[in-house]
Amino acid sequence: MGSDPSSVPDSDSGSPDRSGPESSGPASTGPESAGQTRASSARPRLRVLIPKGLAALAGQSGIGEAIRHQRRAVESLGHEVVTSPFADFDVVHLNTPFPDTPLLAAWAHLRRRPVMMWAHSTEEDFRDSFTGANRIAPWFRRWIAWIYRRGDAVITPTPYAQGLISRPRYGIRRPIHVLSNGVDTTFFRRREGDAAALRERLGLPADARVVMSVGLQMVRKGILEWIEVARALPEVTFVWYGRTDPRLITEEVSSAVASAPSNCLFPGFVAPEQLREAYGGADAFCFLTKEETEGIVLLEALSCEAPVLLSDIPIYSDWLPDGEVVHKVAVPPAKAVGSKTPGAAHVRGQAAERIAGRLRSLLDGELTDLSAAGRRAAEAVDMHEVAASLQGIYEAERVTEGTKSTGISARRRASTAPSLRSPHGQDAGRAAER
Repeated sequence: MGSDPSSVPDSDSGSPDRSGPESSGPASTGPESAGQTRASSARPRLRVLIPKGLAALAGQSGIGEAIRHQRRAVESLGHEVVTSPFADFDVVHLNTPFPDTPLLAAWAHLRRRPVMMWAHSTEEDFRDSFTGANRIAPWFRRWIAWIYRRGDAVITPTPYAQGLISRPRYGIRRPIHVLSNGVDTTFFRRREGDAAALRERLGLPADARVVMSVGLQMVRKGILEWIEVARALPEVTFVWYGRTDPRLITEEVSSAVASAPSNCLFPGFVAPEQLREAYGGADAFCFLTKEETEGIVLLEALSCEAPVLLSDIPIYSDWLPDGEVVHKVAVPPAKAVGSKTPGAAHVRGQAAERIAGRLRSLLDGELTDLSAAGRRAAEAVDMHEVAASLQGIYEAERVTEGTKSTGISARRRASTAPSLRSPHGQDAGRAAER
């Protein structure tokens, strides 16, 4: 999104920060043209607080990757990133559902600074993840909704996610902006020799067929069907990158991974260059997820022009059309496959047969080559595009250097006036708690 910090879920992509001294990718994706440079020098230079705090626990998670993308976007705009809440700052970015997030929001408001709250999670994508997740999912939604309401503006990665958190049960009254987490298309690019290097690294023959996926080992990510597809295609090597703290894995997933066929490989976390090599060298990227708010690993695969077989779920319906940008396949809902009952096993088997047939067609070249279209889709959310959109949000929300009582901070005071009530005479936030 490598070792696994036992205190937090692991990253979707298995990619650590590429900005450090040992990075194999670029340190930043700043403006490249003279026009962009002049534009960044002409605008007020903001001090943007992106605090470490408990967010450091998410360093190897999808949220951690999104935070790193934000830092790079902010810096590419010519703004300064600060990490201490005790430093001077003009605006704060908050990203995690950890307990220090509402405290940091309160601190920013005490200093009359606006809070930009990133909504990476929903109740829907929390379900069918870790042991006990479904039981506490409604409480998790109440918690994140309360946190999101601490923001002066809320930012979420896709229109689909925006639609979910706009529902009354979230009770968000602030503006909700859509801003992709983005992808570094300069780094995530197919290179000559990737296929040979990947097979050599995995100890496979040069002509071996390889199908990959990346993510947490959970029912929601489709790992149960993925393993069954591998069982149905023994002549193909299936590689799943990324791993999860064993204490969080459900019994069904743990059992499936332990009994996976010999053509299934689980390398765990890998260096970013190794992951990029896998995207560029695999014969297909098979992403059977059942729910996402975006899917950074999918963007990375598309950027590397990997042939993609993607689950046909609502978030990707309009964004990535079947047969135009990716090839899709129907996947069963998590509740139909995520148990050890004979009925669930039967559903998994039926789904695996259908997915294997579609995947075989992709591997055999019977389906249209959409790699160029995938690359264009990734370029549409390249880090340069994300940075420009972020600046647009700053301007729309009137975030300026030295912001105190102007802009969204002033609107927050107005929006919390007693006259703003829900249609039923209750505060929208309180109504959402029910």
